[in-house]
Amino acid sequence: MYRRTLELRLEEEFTVFDHKCVKMSEGVYENSYGFEDDEPDAMKNTDIDGKLYANVRAFKPSPRNGVVASVHVQWWKRPSGVAAVCLGLLCVLLLAGIIGLSVYYGVIGHHNSTERDQLLASYSNLTKERDQLQTSYNNLTKERDQLQTERDFLSGRFTNLKQTCPEGWQKFESSWYFLSTETKTWKESRKDCMERGADLVIINSDKEQEFLFNLNKGVWIGLTDSVTEGTLIWVDGTPLTNPRYWHKPQPDNGAGRLDYGEEDCVEIRKDQRPLEAWNDLSCDRKIYWVCEKVV
Repeated sequence: MYRRTLELRLEEEFTVFDHKCVKMSEGVYENSYGFEDDEPDAMKNTDIDGKLYANVRAFKPSPRNGVVASVHVQWWKRPSGVAAVCLGLLCVLLLAGIIGLSVYYGVIGHHNSTERDQLLASYSNLTKERDQLQTSYNNLTKERDQLQTERDFLSGRFTNLKQTCPEGWQKFESSWYFLSTETKTWKESRKDCMERGADLVIINSDKEQEFLFNLNKGVWIGLTDSVTEGTLIWVDGTPLTNPRYWHKPQPDNGAGRLDYGEEDCVEIRKDQRPLEAWNDLSCDRKIYWVCEKVV
């Protein structure tokens, strides 16, 4: 009976102790930021924890009835619990940082990949343009070489012609001209030209007409209507069209004067204007002449 009373008393005291420990622990953490006395927080927590753990070690459960009492102390309100919470938060922050960095570098990698594709496309286009320019350059080089060859050929031909041209001939544009030093009839003049491998001159341009006029002599040219009166043709058989360089009112076929005779051949008069110097004349008159050889 006495033993049973003692056990009940111990159980009551331990229960009261348990409640006091809980209140003390709550009081410690509630006032951890505002103690009113001057004792440091670390010593307060140390004393309280020392008393709590001393009382816990002093308690021994009764082997007879198996009653075990426990001290209900909230773990997150102890310093070790706060450290665990902080460590957990730090892990969460680190995980968030790692995820953020992964997303960032993923975006950067995608951006770099897009720029790389653009650079590759630009490089491909530049390569094509380079190849096209190279092809154009090669074609131009071939054309240049061909023109160089043609120029050398023509230059050599011109040199040979210049060296083989008989004395007394003059070159103008693409033809050689021979100005006679004696006078003959139109037919005799043409015969002389043909013996030289040429024929009486055929005029095709203003420049050629001016060149012949500047020889400063009245000369036969290769134009006549002796075959058909009124139809002037050149010695190569082509009819007279343009240009025409008549001195007005020529051609007049002698203007009806018997002393002039039939005027069926054409001369260049030196006393007229360069582009108005043609005159029809009797083919039997003897004057100078000009032969033309086309090179």
